[in-house]
Amino acid sequence: MMKKTILLSVLALVLSFSQVSANAEFEAAWKAADEKRMEAAAVGYEWRDTKKFLKQAKEAAEQGDLDKAMKLVAKAHEQSEDAITQQAREVHLWSSRVIR
Repeated sequence: MMKKTILLSVLALVLSFSQVSANAEFEAAWKAADEKRMEAAAVGYEWRDTKKFLKQAKEAAEQGDLDKAMKLVAKAHEQSEDAITQQAREVHLWSSRVIR
């Protein structure tokens, strides 16, 4: 009986640590995605849905759905990177689209 109690305690501790680690990973990913979003906004190219994805990610994480939360964070981060790439490309190409 004592071994069973110790085993259950250790298992609970491991699961608890795993959850804390997953939450920390989510928070770091969310922060990086939000920083990238702000970088896109600073150059005037923040995409419409990026902030919405970050909000939905927070809500999913609060509900315990870290898989969904991480997918939304990844989507927001990717959108911001694409927005920054788009801005850099447009800076050089806009003039080629002007009718002369």
